Amino acid sequence: IRLVQERKAWRKDHPFGFVAVPTKNPDGTMNLMNWECAIPGKKGTPWEGGLFKLPMLFKDDYPSSPPKCKFEPPLFHPNVYPSEQGNIHICVCTYTCVY
Repeated sequence: IRLVQERKAWRKDHPFGFVAVPTKNPDGTMNLMNWECAIPGKKGTPWEGGLFKLPMLFKDDYPSSPPKCKFEPPLFHPNVYPSEQGNIHICVCTYTCVY
Protein backbone atom coordinates (compact mmCIF):
# COMPACT_ATOMS: atom_id res chain seq x y z
CA ILE A 1 0.00 0.00 0.00
CA ARG A 2 1.27 3.43 -0.94
CA LEU A 3 0.56 4.96 2.48
CA VAL A 4 2.92 2.45 4.15
CA GLN A 5 5.74 3.63 1.86
CA GLU A 6 4.89 7.27 2.45
CA ARG A 7 4.82 6.80 6.22
CA LYS A 8 8.30 5.22 6.11
CA ALA A 9 9.62 8.10 3.98
CA TRP A 10 8.01 10.67 6.31
CA ARG A 11 9.51 9.08 9.41
CA LYS A 12 12.98 9.19 7.79
CA ASP A 13 12.78 12.79 6.64
CA HIS A 14 10.15 15.49 7.17
CA PRO A 15 10.16 19.25 7.75
CA PHE A 16 11.04 20.30 11.30
CA GLY A 17 7.97 20.93 13.46
CA PHE A 18 5.50 19.24 11.13
CA VAL A 19 3.48 16.30 12.48
CA ALA A 20 1.75 13.46 10.59
CA VAL A 21 0.74 10.36 12.54
CA PRO A 22 -1.77 7.64 11.62
CA THR A 23 -4.57 7.28 14.17
CA LYS A 24 -5.18 4.00 15.99
CA ASN A 25 -8.11 1.64 15.57
CA PRO A 26 -9.97 0.48 18.70
CA ASP A 27 -7.87 -2.73 18.66
CA GLY A 28 -4.64 -0.68 18.77
CA THR A 29 -3.60 -1.22 15.14
CA MET A 30 -2.70 1.75 12.92
CA ASN A 31 -5.39 3.29 10.75
CA LEU A 32 -3.41 4.44 7.72
CA MET A 33 -6.56 5.95 6.19
CA ASN A 34 -6.90 8.56 8.96
CA TRP A 35 -3.96 10.72 10.07
CA GLU A 36 -3.58 13.45 12.68
CA CYS A 37 -1.39 16.22 11.29
CA ALA A 38 -0.12 19.61 12.40
CA ILE A 39 1.67 22.43 10.63
CA PRO A 40 3.78 24.99 12.52
CA GLY A 41 3.23 28.69 11.86
CA LYS A 42 5.97 30.26 9.78
CA LYS A 43 8.41 32.59 11.51
CA GLY A 44 7.80 36.28 10.86
CA THR A 45 4.11 35.83 10.01
CA PRO A 46 0.94 36.31 12.08
CA TRP A 47 0.87 32.49 12.41
CA GLU A 48 4.33 32.29 14.06
CA GLY A 49 4.27 30.22 17.25
CA GLY A 50 1.07 28.40 16.32
CA LEU A 51 0.66 24.70 15.63
CA PHE A 52 -2.28 24.24 13.28
CA LYS A 53 -3.99 20.86 13.47
CA LEU A 54 -5.81 19.10 10.68
CA PRO A 55 -6.92 15.53 10.18
CA MET A 56 -6.19 13.90 6.80
CA LEU A 57 -8.68 11.31 5.61
CA PHE A 58 -7.66 9.09 2.72
CA LYS A 59 -10.07 7.23 0.42
CA ASP A 60 -9.51 3.68 -0.78
CA ASP A 61 -8.55 4.98 -4.24
CA TYR A 62 -5.63 7.05 -2.87
CA PRO A 63 -3.39 8.24 -4.53
CA SER A 64 -5.80 8.71 -7.45
CA SER A 65 -7.82 11.09 -5.27
CA PRO A 66 -6.34 13.53 -2.74
CA PRO A 67 -6.86 13.26 1.01
CA LYS A 68 -9.58 15.33 2.65
CA CYS A 69 -8.09 17.94 4.99
CA LYS A 70 -9.81 20.39 7.32
CA PHE A 71 -8.11 22.66 9.83
CA GLU A 72 -9.57 22.26 13.32
CA PRO A 73 -10.41 24.84 14.48
CA PRO A 74 -10.90 26.65 11.14
CA LEU A 75 -7.88 28.70 10.10
CA PHE A 76 -7.90 32.12 8.49
CA HIS A 77 -5.19 32.14 5.83
CA PRO A 78 -5.17 33.49 2.26
CA ASN A 79 -4.41 30.01 0.85
CA VAL A 80 -7.07 28.12 2.83
CA TYR A 81 -10.56 28.14 1.40
CA PRO A 82 -13.68 26.97 3.26
CA SER A 83 -15.87 24.44 1.45
CA GLU A 84 -18.55 21.91 2.33
CA GLN A 85 -15.95 19.14 2.05
CA GLY A 86 -13.48 20.88 4.35
CA ASN A 87 -10.68 23.37 3.88
CA ILE A 88 -8.94 23.12 0.56
CA HIS A 89 -5.32 24.25 0.56
CA ILE A 90 -3.50 25.25 -2.62
CA CYS A 91 -1.34 22.11 -2.56
CA VAL A 92 -4.48 19.98 -2.56
CA CYS A 93 -5.99 22.00 -5.41
CA THR A 94 -2.94 21.22 -7.55
CA TYR A 95 -2.79 17.61 -6.34
CA THR A 96 -1.12 14.95 -8.47
CA CYS A 97 -0.71 11.27 -7.63
CA VAL A 98 2.76 11.09 -9.22
CA TYR A 99 5.32 9.89 -6.66
